[in-house]
Amino acid sequence: MDDNLPAESIVPIAVVLDERTGYTLWAPPWEEDGEEWQAFLGTGGRIHLFTTPAQLIHFLGMDTEHDLDDHPAWPAVLTWSKRQLVPDDDYVFDLDAVYDLATGGPDRWSVGELADAVDMVERMADCCDVEAVEDHLRKIPGLGLLDSGHEVFSTRAGDKAWMEVAEGLAEHWEPVLEALSGALHWVEPVELPDDDEEEADETDDDSIDDVVGATVLRGGALVGVEDSTEQSRAATEFWESVGILPVRLAFAEGSGLTLRCYVEDTARFLGRELTVDVFRSADGLSSFVEEGEPNDLAALATWGAVVEADADPIPADEDSYDFGQVTDMLDGTANHWDVALLGQVGEAALDLAEYCHLERVSDLLAPDTELGAAMADVQNGDDDDERPAESEVAVLAEQWHEVVAQISSCLRWHD
Repeated sequence: MDDNLPAESIVPIAVVLDERTGYTLWAPPWEEDGEEWQAFLGTGGRIHLFTTPAQLIHFLGMDTEHDLDDHPAWPAVLTWSKRQLVPDDDYVFDLDAVYDLATGGPDRWSVGELADAVDMVERMADCCDVEAVEDHLRKIPGLGLLDSGHEVFSTRAGDKAWMEVAEGLAEHWEPVLEALSGALHWVEPVELPDDDEEEADETDDDSIDDVVGATVLRGGALVGVEDSTEQSRAATEFWESVGILPVRLAFAEGSGLTLRCYVEDTARFLGRELTVDVFRSADGLSSFVEEGEPNDLAALATWGAVVEADADPIPADEDSYDFGQVTDMLDGTANHWDVALLGQVGEAALDLAEYCHLERVSDLLAPDTELGAAMADVQNGDDDDERPAESEVAVLAEQWHEVVAQISSCLRWHD
């Protein structure tokens, strides 16, 4: 689920509960008259759920009062077709699947889907004033860690936290759903012409409605914006399944792709002899893998699947590390200060130092150095968005330049 939805948008969503799928509309938080609002299609403290998009579109044509009547984007919603009311996969919340997600391993998709399901339940309960939902969720230790992504569960402490989340959901999720169910109104289907219940039509989606500055989301994405989410998701699911992930490394001289996994919490990259193989193109990386070049990942049990699959090496945002951007920030040539970026790229630097046996880099990023302390602040949630004094930044920049120089020495570039 996108955390950065445009203001004043309306999103079609679907909720799976008790083996039924209900379709409705959600208006993410927007500001009006100095106050923040959030709403669902419903009335009287209950959310309407429809059995099909056709049933939903029939309701929209009935001119019935509801909680989205005065939303800035509502006039545009009235022009939507059934196709435009079919939610994007990222906006289908399977509340029945929470048990299976919690009992499985904490990979990127399971953690993300679990976090989204819990978040949407909290939003629905908040709009409908169902306090019992929050009362139960508050009793689950570590539930808030879901928003931090799957990486927080990759350590021994993370394993324990994941078990606590799973056990807490096993105990509290059923009463959560029971409490929420009272705020859900499953609208009785009406008889519609056969053609209204057929597969969604092929209405042209290329135009963007101009509705008093409001942005309307169709199928979970901005109208007119090409979406490659499905392709990326399919590729990422494959890489997750084999336990090896594509990584992008960017430096002032250019960027490239490689592969990384963790073996007993130790980083291992596509490479050999303490040197990482980095490719300037996805085709170059794919060819290297297909040709069976010797490398330190070849001994993994899942490497054969990588060679045979020919999957696109599409790195996730969290697996893309821009060393050059951190350099620009510390040198003062970038018009921003983002210490979280330093923390993210610094973690990649530690992984590379571990694989390449770069002891100097590990020393420079240790908590007892200025650079390591800044990274530790990010990890502890104590990061400050204010740019430090120039004298402090100069020390960070000097140490960072040495880190980059050391790491550059252990990269083997390919076209």
